[in-house]
Amino acid sequence: MSAKGQIVIPLRIRKKFGLKKGEKLFIEVEDRDIKLTPKTVDITTLVGSVKPVFDRETVRKNIREMREKWR
Repeated sequence: MSAKGQIVIPLRIRKKFGLKKGEKLFIEVEDRDIKLTPKTVDITTLVGSVKPVFDRETVRKNIREMREKWR
């Protein structure tokens, strides 16, 4: 452990778990055991991060056209 309290995760373990630089880990402590688990992405943090393929009006227009074809 470094003077700043940092630890190094060996390369073979990082590769095994697919850990990348800057990845966040969840830390659990029980008695004298420390468990590190890769944090999964909370899907709510992704809201708004992807540009919609179609805008709302285009979707509505396509639905109206499809309904007309069914009649």
